[in-house]
Amino acid sequence: MLVYLCDPGHDKVTETSDTYPLGVANLAAYARANVQSSSKIEFQIFRSPNELSEAIQSTVPDVLGVSSYSWNHNLSLNFANYVKSLSPKTLTLMGGPNFPLTIAEQDSWMRTMPQIDVHVRGQTYEGEKAFVNLMQRYVDTGSIEGVLEEAVDGNQWVDPKSKEIIRGGEVSRIRNLDEIPSPYLAGYMDKFFDTGLFALLQIARGCPFTCQFCNSSVKSNSKAFRHSFERIKADLDYIVARINKASPLCFADDNFGMYKEDEQVADYIGSLIDKYDWPKYIRTTTGKNKSERIIKVMSSAKGRLPMTSSVQSLNPVVLKNIKRDNISLSTYTDVQKALHAKGMQSYGELILCMPGETLDSFMDAVDKLIETGVSRVAAHQLMLLHGAPLSNPESRDLFEFRTLTRIVARCVGKYNGEMAIETEEMVVESECFSFQDYLDARVFHLLLTIYYYEGNFEEAFKFNLEKGIRPFQVIQHMQKCLKQAPYEIKKLVSDYLEENQSELFETRKECVEWAEKNMEKLLEGDLGGNLLSKYAMHGRFFVFEESLDFLADTLKSLIDSNDAESIDQLASITDYYRTITLHSPFKEAFQKKPAWKTRYDVVKWREQKYDKPLSFFKLEHHTTYETIVEDRIRDTISSRLETFGEHPTGLGRFTRTMFANDFRRQLLSSDHRDQT
Repeated sequence: MLVYLCDPGHDKVTETSDTYPLGVANLAAYARANVQSSSKIEFQIFRSPNELSEAIQSTVPDVLGVSSYSWNHNLSLNFANYVKSLSPKTLTLMGGPNFPLTIAEQDSWMRTMPQIDVHVRGQTYEGEKAFVNLMQRYVDTGSIEGVLEEAVDGNQWVDPKSKEIIRGGEVSRIRNLDEIPSPYLAGYMDKFFDTGLFALLQIARGCPFTCQFCNSSVKSNSKAFRHSFERIKADLDYIVARINKASPLCFADDNFGMYKEDEQVADYIGSLIDKYDWPKYIRTTTGKNKSERIIKVMSSAKGRLPMTSSVQSLNPVVLKNIKRDNISLSTYTDVQKALHAKGMQSYGELILCMPGETLDSFMDAVDKLIETGVSRVAAHQLMLLHGAPLSNPESRDLFEFRTLTRIVARCVGKYNGEMAIETEEMVVESECFSFQDYLDARVFHLLLTIYYYEGNFEEAFKFNLEKGIRPFQVIQHMQKCLKQAPYEIKKLVSDYLEENQSELFETRKECVEWAEKNMEKLLEGDLGGNLLSKYAMHGRFFVFEESLDFLADTLKSLIDSNDAESIDQLASITDYYRTITLHSPFKEAFQKKPAWKTRYDVVKWREQKYDKPLSFFKLEHHTTYETIVEDRIRDTISSRLETFGEHPTGLGRFTRTMFANDFRRQLLSSDHRDQT
């Protein structure tokens, strides 16, 4: 028996799914260990649509299992259609979190997918058990008809004869995740080590929090279960022996670092960093409490694990509406101080248009988060996801959500002769948040992302902070002064606003029709994509000089025009950025070796954590510093560009796993001084 399991990611614009397909690999490993069969069952794992198409053309499988997320649902249906057109007897299965919570919505949702024989549901996290139950039934009966004769626990489907919904019983949680054999040690992941994708592990499953916007909030999954340290260590050892050492490591955890057992994992990762200088970056979602433990975990990981300090809102009304408790702002601030004292980074997260939020309360939250010391404030948009309580009909009515539909960033293309277009439902208005508020907040966050993200221009913001001007005030002033910005920046913001509005539609049908008419532009990246990321990358890397000029002009306008020394210091900081920053086209940037002439030792000022004003670091004479591009930086950027492409969309896919220093030339100390 041949079984294909695929977690497909769109790849016509860039790689949209950047990690190894751990979910379907877990299914294969668990089924191989638990399904009883007198004949061999061969499981093959796929991420690439092209690879899956070629495999199907070569040999049509007996079973095709595909995942369903908001970013690949229609691509998965495309492959189910394709297989059914070649072999109607192939059993087609779909599973994943993209599934409604209410019975009525489940029924109507399944009826839209006649190409799917069975929905492998289980509970949100326990697809392995549901899949084994189904595979055992298929082995025992040998046909689709046999499978569908009676309900199978953890699965449901539309009966092809009666058209009734058949539901199997609940499956129990896997309390010891080591029951799932390692797909790494089983060899299922070997083919992904040379793809440029990122290694993915899951340490623990389950989330004790009940955030209503999240499809991890299902009550049955409130307790976390985990892998043993021995198993995690074995997987890490297997990965580090095979992976490109420039690649990051990703954890599919909701709250990594919050549990005591995570300390041992972090300690071991620290030992790998010492021995192999890997991983360079760790991407995950850190816990929402137990801050001291998370800081300890981050420290063990040598600062390569940023803390995701999600609050989503600071408005008490919102927090009550979404059933979320945040730590106090004072505690949050203390955490950020502790992190930065150790040279570590953290990211704050908010969500636009939450129920009860206003533009004023949202902007106030941005200001407060920045003041706590976070390195980045991400303002996500509220999506109504299948499997999240806020998507339920009663929540929509209660909070007066107005939603519009848009293309999921980069998730379009033609596969197997048919279009596959992913869409998502966005909240753009609520009872307290107008559509104009939504647009204004989006522009503010674009500027914040270009200039404040990851400390891209940290030195400049620290300088203005010396003058009593907060980062929030700088960005706010930028937004007010856009009419005076360089032409390229005005056009960037104007295009961003226009595309923000042109990408939104009342229905999926209208959105899909628009996408089909504009497919060429979508595939070229001229339309669509993650707009915030696309335009921020454009501002950072493709019109860098103009972006820097706008920042310098804004900061200068906030300084006393009679303060000649401060203006001179600002000019030195600006020249520093112009000298060290790498930007597109990168091949040209790698070859250049610009020199920086300065009277102020900005580097030493930064190294001493800005503990004194820049004036204390004035040099006796003008000094010129030469520059080089380190091999590590050149190799890492080149590798990522090869995988994701050198365009705003591609850069947006990998810059979030790198730091600002990863895009800077190294300054060489110089004894050359101009006697001026």
